[in-house]
Amino acid sequence: MLTYEPSHIAVLRTDRLGDMVLTLPMFPALRSRFPRARLTLIAAPYVEPLVHSVACIDELVLVDTTKPGFRSLLRRHEIDTIFTPRPRLHEAWAAALARIPNRVGSGYRWYSPLYSVRLHEHRSDAAYHEAEYNVRMISHAFGGPTPSVERVSPRPDHQRRVSSTRPRIVIHPGSGGSAHDWPVEHFGKAAARLRDQLHAEILVTGIAKEGHLCERVLQECPDAINLCGQLDLDAMIDLLADADLLLANSTGVLHIASAVGTAVVGFYPSTPSMSPRRWGPYTQNAIVLESGPGDDMRTISVDDAVAAACRLVGA
Repeated sequence: MLTYEPSHIAVLRTDRLGDMVLTLPMFPALRSRFPRARLTLIAAPYVEPLVHSVACIDELVLVDTTKPGFRSLLRRHEIDTIFTPRPRLHEAWAAALARIPNRVGSGYRWYSPLYSVRLHEHRSDAAYHEAEYNVRMISHAFGGPTPSVERVSPRPDHQRRVSSTRPRIVIHPGSGGSAHDWPVEHFGKAAARLRDQLHAEILVTGIAKEGHLCERVLQECPDAINLCGQLDLDAMIDLLADADLLLANSTGVLHIASAVGTAVVGFYPSTPSMSPRRWGPYTQNAIVLESGPGDDMRTISVDDAVAAACRLVGA
């Protein structure tokens, strides 16, 4: 356990969008614990729209950690404490070679001796939510009570559009392979029923390579607006911030919607490492539908999804 007052703390996380959303609560927790410390986020460039407006981040460093020069960059920033919620060998090695004195990471990797503070929590057990695991790193490193998880919005000053009698519902059928998916035809049938029952405006989203999934949704709901492959991350965040509801698998888009305060219906398998206990939307404004044992996502019915959506939009 560390017993000093840090002056410059960095959080290093360079993986997916959802992981970044669930890592950002570390910053208000660190600011509350160490109000005079400088707080730096080191992240991959593509997450910049998620983090550029986070007030409690003093410095944002966008970098490809696999390229030469990362170790020198770390040394130039004169960091005294670095948290690595997602352990990676090359990043742990760079932090050690940069002589950052306090390096906080997993105690369960063969290269864990590269960390000076080693944490012994198996995240795959899903005893806590991913956001809770992240803030728990602070109390493991410095002692004291576990900080609470404070949701961090990528659009803190956004004024949500005035809701009309026609709810705006976003259907996002892909997941980038991060978990088991609800059948795409179920997304399409749910979209068509929500269009009819709620007179909803339906928008279908996905990255370009998920075009075939979006087309399957449109086969069931042909008057939906197809935005697949048309939105960069900034535009996607803005769309979610103005939506009334998102239907999605366990993916980064779901966590972004939760962070901006949009209601979410999420579809999850039950295996602990992929379950909502670890990866669910961290908000009260959500309903999670889970597969049950065996992770057969087909067991989640369209009826249940439509009922959940109607509850969340107050219909």
